[in-house]
Amino acid sequence: MNRVLTLYFDNCCNSRLFDDDAQPETKAEIDAIRRIINNRRRGRYIIVGSFAGDAEINKIPGDTARLAAKQKYDEYIGKWVKKTAPIMARARKLMASGLDSWDAAHLAAAEAAGADYLLTVDKDFLKVCSRSKITKVNVINPIDFERW
Repeated sequence: MNRVLTLYFDNCCNSRLFDDDAQPETKAEIDAIRRIINNRRRGRYIIVGSFAGDAEINKIPGDTARLAAKQKYDEYIGKWVKKTAPIMARARKLMASGLDSWDAAHLAAAEAAGADYLLTVDKDFLKVCSRSKITKVNVINPIDFERW
């Protein structure tokens, strides 16, 4: 039997599910994220959520959009990471490597969860992580993850 992988979605992945899919790249990312969520239902993955995901969702303007994003997030999360002092200390160290505060919080939470992969559609986040060895978590676009 294959090992169940632990995945962490940053908020960009959750938000991508609500984006207009008129652009081919966006549509491909939406489709990949949906397939990954479906494979989670089949027991291939555990998807981790965190305080950082919740906090970003709570910033979404408009009650309807915010509630839809929260409902979708809660639907596929199988493990939860709470905010702790060590996680926030790690996030501050990650910020020194060039990550913004949200990306650093997501990566620190993914590390704390023992995630195998952090999935994101944020090109800047991917760029910082690909050019440096700041983490053992594989930070990857959902399309590339599926190819892996």
